[in-house]
Amino acid sequence: MRRVPNTSAAGAELVPLFRDQLLLCDVKPGETVLGFTDTMSNDAYTTALGAAARVLGATFFQIVVSGDEDWMKSEAIIDAWKGSDLVVGMLTTGWIYSDAHNAALDAGARTLMIEEPEDILARMFPTTEIRRRAEVSQRLMEAGTTLRLESEAGTDLTLSYEGRPVGIQYGYSDTPGRWDHWPSGQVAVAPLEHSAEGTLVLDEADCMINLGRYVMSPIRLEIREGSIVSIDGAADARLAKDYFELPRDARSYGVSHIGWGYEHRANWNALGLRFWEGGGVMDVESYYGNMLIAFGANYMRGLDGENRVPFHFDIPTLNHSIWVDDTQIIDRGNFVIPELQLDYQEGSD
Repeated sequence: MRRVPNTSAAGAELVPLFRDQLLLCDVKPGETVLGFTDTMSNDAYTTALGAAARVLGATFFQIVVSGDEDWMKSEAIIDAWKGSDLVVGMLTTGWIYSDAHNAALDAGARTLMIEEPEDILARMFPTTEIRRRAEVSQRLMEAGTTLRLESEAGTDLTLSYEGRPVGIQYGYSDTPGRWDHWPSGQVAVAPLEHSAEGTLVLDEADCMINLGRYVMSPIRLEIREGSIVSIDGAADARLAKDYFELPRDARSYGVSHIGWGYEHRANWNALGLRFWEGGGVMDVESYYGNMLIAFGANYMRGLDGENRVPFHFDIPTLNHSIWVDDTQIIDRGNFVIPELQLDYQEGSD
């Protein structure tokens, strides 16, 4: 359960932070900002968002939906999304992999997800350095067509993404048709549906986000023609198997997206410390030098995958090595590309 402040003063305190975020999102006077929430959303965030929008001269309105996903079928709600300049989703249920979201992006709306507790929003507030690393990562990924992964634990996996767009997250949405997540710092691509081949080993201290759990003993996943065909290991493997089986749909086992994180302020331990209140997810997903792989749905604009299963499982990992074609990007969790290293100085050799 998320931590929810019990005083309206909490929203007032957050107005400057949300104003700065909306400035990054290029909100201008006369634009329309939609706060999209459900019955479990944090009211302090809505207060701060509305006040920040008004300070910038924008029109603000809020839609509150029930805690299920039936709203995705409402043409009235979809039209409201499409007619807004910026849609800020603060729901406690999934929405980014939906036809409603795609329709809004196609119409030119900017969309932003906010789910983390306020101290995490502040700690990883977007910076020019995170955006620079995002753009470097995008160029590196776009220069190739194949990803190769290895690890000392036993990962040996290749994937092709030829013709697929490369998506980047840097924590704000500033151009029409763009989605981002505050806070964030990661690059991702949806591989061709039948291209992934090899072995993925989740090692101790890797993370299964949907289970709110760090791996305690290795899990070996064999992947053939883009999908998991076997899951072996001890108790963690059994938990993973059970979770993959929940939808009773073979498409749940397909690789959704893959990439790496570049947020040096992220705390790998945060999920264990904060998962009870909905916090820490973006710490492990954006962690500096991680490898993030996901399974299930990937049909969102910007990924352009074909898997429409109502299931998505994100798994960030440590200590992987990653190559784009023949160019090594990460060596056992450490960037080898100078422009992605912490001590990089613009203009240096």
